[in-house]
Amino acid sequence: MAYGWERRIGEGEVAVLADKNKKDGTSTITLTFLVAAAIVGLALIFILILHPSLKDFQPYIRHSLVGVLYCAICVFGIVAVFYPAKCTGIFQKQNPLLQTNDPPGSVRVTGHHPDCQNFSGNRIMIIGREVCAACSGLLIGAIIALVGSALQFFIGLNIILASIWLLALGEICVVLGLVQFKFSGYAKVILNLFFVIGSFVTLAVTDFLSESLLVDIYVIGLIGFSLWLRILLSEWNNRRICQTCRLCFQ
Repeated sequence: MAYGWERRIGEGEVAVLADKNKKDGTSTITLTFLVAAAIVGLALIFILILHPSLKDFQPYIRHSLVGVLYCAICVFGIVAVFYPAKCTGIFQKQNPLLQTNDPPGSVRVTGHHPDCQNFSGNRIMIIGREVCAACSGLLIGAIIALVGSALQFFIGLNIILASIWLLALGEICVVLGLVQFKFSGYAKVILNLFFVIGSFVTLAVTDFLSESLLVDIYVIGLIGFSLWLRILLSEWNNRRICQTCRLCFQ
């Protein structure tokens, strides 16, 4: 568990199998293609919001449905922070001896990352406890986005300006969130925070400018895709670190 009570953080040992991860990992070419697809998808929003035939005029139904779908993504993200199966899955194997002939090493887990110097940038200290930097940013961002969604889509307060420049800023924040694995410490926290806030800003501005349920659904799907891609990129980076290090095998 990346967050929660201290007794649940850093307990137990997991086997780190670099060779196995290398075989199962997503290729760099595939990730490059997916990142390019995400950027093109974000750029396409500017074209869709200017298409008059996509407009509809049922704001109550549109806002209710969009709000529920986006809040569901935020809740899923919060649950993933406390139960990061995706993050720990690349390090934990049920029976490593049956999957490789290499002598597996074991490493203590702290903040759902191996307690290894090469992963120190993935953790920060909060009130004397080590927690996952990325999850900290995602958690704070998800809480802010949930509050913003409630105000914007359910209560009806227009807390976001209808500006094409604000839409561009939101999309830039989403793209920066995809490359958060290149940073460490509190910079990683901020970029993950920007990733979530940027997704909310992108959706809210798109809804205001397009007045279209179809375009909103497209943006929500793109947000889900970006979240999945962000997870893939983090997993790829973690595998790369283990393949380079191999200290657990010495």
